[in-house]
Amino acid sequence: MNTPELATDSLPPAIGGPVLRAAAAAGDMAAQYEIAVRFGDGRGVPRNERQAAYWLELAAKQGLAPAQFRLGGYYEKGIGVKKDLAAACDLYLAAAAKGNANAMHNLAVLYADGVNGRSDYHTAALWFRKAADRGIADSQYNLAILYTRGTGEPQNYAEAYKWFALAAKQGDVEAANKRDEIAAELDDQTLAAAELVVKSFRPEPQPDEAVKVKGPPGGWDATAPTPKAKPRIKSAELDGADSRTN
Repeated sequence: MNTPELATDSLPPAIGGPVLRAAAAAGDMAAQYEIAVRFGDGRGVPRNERQAAYWLELAAKQGLAPAQFRLGGYYEKGIGVKKDLAAACDLYLAAAAKGNANAMHNLAVLYADGVNGRSDYHTAALWFRKAADRGIADSQYNLAILYTRGTGEPQNYAEAYKWFALAAKQGDVEAANKRDEIAAELDDQTLAAAELVVKSFRPEPQPDEAVKVKGPPGGWDATAPTPKAKPRIKSAELDGADSRTN
C-alpha cells in the first residue's frame, strides 16, 4: 500500500468540528475512519476519494477492521489509489480474520476470479462458506453454485439446496428458482432433511469490532453542553449606611 502523503493539519472545517479534526490528526483510528467516510461520501465536503483512501489507510494500519475492509474495496476497484488486487487481498484477509463477513465474501470472490493468476475455487469455497455461515446472501448463493457444479467442493445437491434456500429466504429470486430446480433432483428423505437444516439455521454473529466503529458519546459532531451558572454561596457584604436597618 502506498497512498500519498497528505497533511493532517489541512483538514477543512466543513469536514467536522474541532474535536473530530483534532482526534484524527492525533491518531485516533475511529476519527480517522470517520474522516475517510466523510471524504468518500462527500459528506460536508466535496467528494475526495484520494483523501478518503489516505485516512482509511491510517486507520487500517492500526488494525481497524471496517477500515481494512473499506480500503480493500478501494484497492480492488482502484478508487483513490492505484488498483492493486494483492493489496486488496491482504486487507480483506486482515478484516476477515477479525470476523468481518463482507471481507470474507470479497476475499472469496478474488480467489474465484484468480487473484494469484488462476482461479482457486477450493480456497474461494472455504471463504464463501465462512461468509455464508454468517448470513451473507451472495456467499450463500455462490457456495450453492459451487456445490451444484462440483467446483472447489465435491458435488452435493443437498448442500446446494440448503444454501440456495437460505439465500432465497433473504429475498434472492434467482436463488429461489435454483432451489426449486435442485429440489427436483433430491429424494423425499434427503429433501426433508435439507429443509430441516434450513429451518434451524442461525447465522454466526460478527464481533462488534469487526463491523462497527465506536465514536464518542453523542457522536463526533456533538457540541459540549454550556456549563450551567452556579448560584453564589457567599453572602453579600453589607457596607455603608444604606445597608443598615433601623
